[in-house]
Amino acid sequence: MKQMLSQSFVQEVLPTLFRVQSERPNLDQKQQVQKERQGKDLYSLIVDQQMIKAIEIVETFKEEDHGSIYKKHIVNYVIQIKTDYFDYTIPKRYSEFEKLHEQLHSQLKTMPKFPQKTLIQTNSRKIIAQRQALLQQFLQHLLQNLDHTMYIFLEFLNIKEQFQKGGFDQNVKLYHFSKEENALRDLIDTSPKKIQPKNEPEQMIIHYLTKLNEKIDERGKIFQKMEKYCFGKIQQVSSTMLKVLFTGDDERELKGIIQALSIQNNDIQSHISCIMGFQFFRKVLEYDYNPNAEQALRQFGEISIKQFKKIMIQSHICGQQKLCKQDALILLHKYINQNQLKDQMIKYLIDDEECLQEYEQFLKTHLNKNIDEVKVTIDSTENLQELLQTKSNSSEHSILEQEATIEQLHEISQMNLNWKLVQEFDNHIMYHLSGQYVKTIHPLNCSIERAITIFTDLKIQWFHGMIQKDVLEEYDQFRSLIVEYYVWEDKSTFKKMAFVSEQEITKIDDFLFQITIIPSTKPLPANYKIKCDQKGQKMSLMYLKKITDNSAEAIVYQNIMDNTFRTALTPVILKEIPWFNHTITKLKALL
Repeated sequence: MKQMLSQSFVQEVLPTLFRVQSERPNLDQKQQVQKERQGKDLYSLIVDQQMIKAIEIVETFKEEDHGSIYKKHIVNYVIQIKTDYFDYTIPKRYSEFEKLHEQLHSQLKTMPKFPQKTLIQTNSRKIIAQRQALLQQFLQHLLQNLDHTMYIFLEFLNIKEQFQKGGFDQNVKLYHFSKEENALRDLIDTSPKKIQPKNEPEQMIIHYLTKLNEKIDERGKIFQKMEKYCFGKIQQVSSTMLKVLFTGDDERELKGIIQALSIQNNDIQSHISCIMGFQFFRKVLEYDYNPNAEQALRQFGEISIKQFKKIMIQSHICGQQKLCKQDALILLHKYINQNQLKDQMIKYLIDDEECLQEYEQFLKTHLNKNIDEVKVTIDSTENLQELLQTKSNSSEHSILEQEATIEQLHEISQMNLNWKLVQEFDNHIMYHLSGQYVKTIHPLNCSIERAITIFTDLKIQWFHGMIQKDVLEEYDQFRSLIVEYYVWEDKSTFKKMAFVSEQEITKIDDFLFQITIIPSTKPLPANYKIKCDQKGQKMSLMYLKKITDNSAEAIVYQNIMDNTFRTALTPVILKEIPWFNHTITKLKALL
């Protein structure tokens, strides 16, 4: 038998055999080629845009070495990589560094000193520290000289997997270690856990997603019901459940609304489903519909590009008879805006020339004309970026880290901090600081006494959004217990809020008065409990300066870290609502 087989593989047979095999379609090979091409495109983008900002070995740890008779442990060097969009950490062994060094040695003209193997293999603290320092220099040198010939370095950093796995504007960590002194314990269990709804709105999210998965032909009606039910309730849904709403729940085998919108046919029911689905999705991310849109936008931004592409946005935007086109463009813009994507990354996201042109036309048309329905302006984009976490100087960072108190506001008022302009109207100016504090400056054509009255007793008549203000208890003519009753943006469908505060007027001198409003521990009166959904806490510090007998200036500092108060003021900072202009118009009418 062996002889027959050996005789069959003669020289004339081999070419025929290999030709027949090569003509067979190899799907795995095609998929591999496609993956490699996509990886190279991503690497090219990372190099061109210089997305890697910093690289550093931040720690080391040991794990038991079962394969060596010379060493008890293997040392892992934990590398932290910071990019434009996320930070992450990965562990690498010395042997992996050594292999990378060998592969790149011929490509680079100069290389820093690389730690050599010791004659006696040891993992003493001294050796580890020396290696860490030299390996750090090696990584820095590669980053400084990174170009399109060094994709192997990007593979070493596992950066492609991070882009595919995670979203943007989040701290993605591939590994999270739990270790003792000399050994690596088990990694944290990452197996999916069933997410349990905690209230009725979250239970209904699971209910409606189940319906969307089961009744594909009725998705238009289901989206309509979701919108009607969730109006006024969506702010009660946690960020975890919002993620389920957007991308689904693998444990329950539920697909989210992104996957629901990706299924498209030419029948009328599919078109209705598409229109109603995009409309609902957009409203969840807008303050007019959802007072807690900040949380929804943040969770929306954490959707990875791979997940977002499942929506097949180009098929909703391109074409003549696309009634979902406008909402799809708004949704696309919110995703790009939330993640602060650069031009090259936008092209990588859209990956369709016609769709890209439609999006560019959308920006020109709506951003230049400032159409209210779109609710996106260049200024609001800049302000949104300021609300994201950024590096600050040491003094500003230290003051922001303090516990919120009236003393903190006093300190902030005396410091030269990096306040960001929100808007200006008739010489009245509004600033914000890291989205946590607001400062307003008001020139007043009235006496100092009239100014004090306007900012205390008459505040209800001009402060936009306030429903009423009552004095609950008057200690003396300068100090009282007050309650302010608000409703978010004057819409009774949203949560109402009440603030019980102690108001005090202090005369510093003949030219300067100070008004403080601080939270009170006293309970909310019963009649307000009936009207309000929750009690909030806010602080205000006002300086009223006498300029002349008939002119004054008011400078107001407010801490908006209280979640209830922040719900109302964040849309103002982002210019989502014309709150400031209305307020100043009413204020000037009282002067």
